[in-house]
Amino acid sequence: MTGSPTAATGGKRTRVRLQIFGILWILVLLNFIDRATLSIAMPFISEEFDLGPEMQGWLLGSFFWTYMLFQIPGGWLLDRFGPRRIVGWAGAVWGGFQLLGGLAMNGIFLTGTRLGLGATEAPVFPAAAKLNSRWLPSRERARGATFVDAAGPFGSAVGGIIVTALIGWTGGWRWAFIITGALTIVTAVVYAMYLRDTPEEHPRVNEAELAHIRSDADVADEAASGPLPRVASYLRSTSFWSLMLGRLGWATVWWGIISWTPSYLSSAMGFDLAGLGWGTFAVYGMGVLGQLVAGTATDTFRARTTNYNSVMKTILAISGIGTVASILALPAISNGYVAIVALGLAVFFVQFGGIYWAFPAWLAPKKQVGVVGGVMNVASSVGGGIAPVVMGYAIAASGGSYAGSFLFLAVAGAVYLVGSMLINFNRPLAMEAPSATGVRA
Repeated sequence: MTGSPTAATGGKRTRVRLQIFGILWILVLLNFIDRATLSIAMPFISEEFDLGPEMQGWLLGSFFWTYMLFQIPGGWLLDRFGPRRIVGWAGAVWGGFQLLGGLAMNGIFLTGTRLGLGATEAPVFPAAAKLNSRWLPSRERARGATFVDAAGPFGSAVGGIIVTALIGWTGGWRWAFIITGALTIVTAVVYAMYLRDTPEEHPRVNEAELAHIRSDADVADEAASGPLPRVASYLRSTSFWSLMLGRLGWATVWWGIISWTPSYLSSAMGFDLAGLGWGTFAVYGMGVLGQLVAGTATDTFRARTTNYNSVMKTILAISGIGTVASILALPAISNGYVAIVALGLAVFFVQFGGIYWAFPAWLAPKKQVGVVGGVMNVASSVGGGIAPVVMGYAIAASGGSYAGSFLFLAVAGAVYLVGSMLINFNRPLAMEAPSATGVRA
């Protein structure tokens, strides 16, 4: 066996890769609880700091501007130094920023902590994509990607219950930030202690598990013998730009729902504190189901055919159409429980998009997965940054009505659908080929 001489040998196949992704799942879970704490607590924060819908939108979106700026540097650092060191340190620091949010005396201080949170959370999902490419065989990567990404809606769901419970227990919103920040710091330390960047480096991986991980290749692996694609190669690629467009539309829908659902249920539908917690749990929890359905279906059907376009575009078409239809139903709904059902269906369908985190591992060379994942997440960050702001202004302009903001999300869902349909899943995102061949990515 090549690699680390300390790796376990012989015996039944080990399952270290599942433990690695289990710890990563917990870290992503806390990542989203930390993000969702603000939106869940916003009805109480806005009252204390006297914030209108416009300022609430800017505060909710502030996280994403530094999150966007640090995506590509974070991806480069991951490719250069590995996920273990980068995410271990980043997790500890973002936990610190989350904790500081509980000490905020005004909206400006709180905005500063959100900017710090965005910068330090930036490497997490590119790291997951890189670990996906190194720790899982190609046939397990959709389930691996959606398993990790499912921690997002689940974290948002349980975050609703946890945050509202902490607010009720402590009599204020501040301890929700302090406690979740402390938990994140502890988890980041555990992550750094157990994780290894490759299976060959981990002392508990035996030969059977390593052979399983290396047992099949994806389209990017098969094209890896040539020179690595350059920036210009990606910029010429229709699939690359379609990936960015689809991810932008997806993120706009998801973060629009995440950011404003608590306020919508509280102000427009009249939910009290307990109802707010369970209502957001029901809505965001549907995303976990959507992720698991999409991941299992994708790996199952990809195993039966080499025409990956037919598999992926069918699944993504169901996702996009279901998302748009569910959102368009919302303006006509006046009953709070029916609104939860419609929002839950929108989240269920949009979270099929969790399989996007398998795309860098499938369609980019392993040496570039971190950067490609980071670039893809720039599109997510832009969507996350604009959605709360645009929705805030739409709500303010309409005197508190959410109809215009839901129409905006439906348009974003259509963008997600169109971008997804234009990706070519049968070849790498970009290839660098000798000019004499005339091949272009």
